Amino acid sequence: MFDLIAFLILLASLSAIGAVLYRKVPVLVGIPEDTISPIDWQGLFLKVKTRSLPAIKNFWEKIVNLPWVKNLVYKIKTSQWIKDSLEKLKGSSLVKRLKESAVLKKLTPSQNFSFEKLLQKMLSKIRVLVLKIDHKTSDWLHKLRERAKKRASSEKDDYWQKLRKITKK
Repeated sequence: MFDLIAFLILLASLSAIGAVLYRKVPVLVGIPEDTISPIDWQGLFLKVKTRSLPAIKNFWEKIVNLPWVKNLVYKIKTSQWIKDSLEKLKGSSLVKRLKESAVLKKLTPSQNFSFEKLLQKMLSKIRVLVLKIDHKTSDWLHKLRERAKKRASSEKDDYWQKLRKITKK
């Protein structure tokens, strides 16, 4: 049921996007191509590349070259306690179970991974979902028609009875 609601929300969203595009594409086509954008995107990206990225790189180089950071890294690398802990962890049964677990195997991509197979799986799941939705809506439609028939038949019966009562008086 949750899947159905989510799918209906998706369809409503896509139809709203389509309606906006249907309205705005002719306006966008009518705009001349030589208009000047208020933001110079090329210049902005060039500034980011020439100013910001080197500044970030320079910041991290300064952090790495700080004496207390170098000292901390050296202590971690030479720490016997960390080395012993890593050796114990490598030999533990938990690590072996994690390596053999199905979850880890599912997370690691296979050597023969194909985007086409992934697309086929996704499309087949979408097709199944659409068929389920179609079946559900046909059931609802069938029930609504049955209710309408019952109401129509009961209303007709009441109509003639009321008419008889009125004429007898």
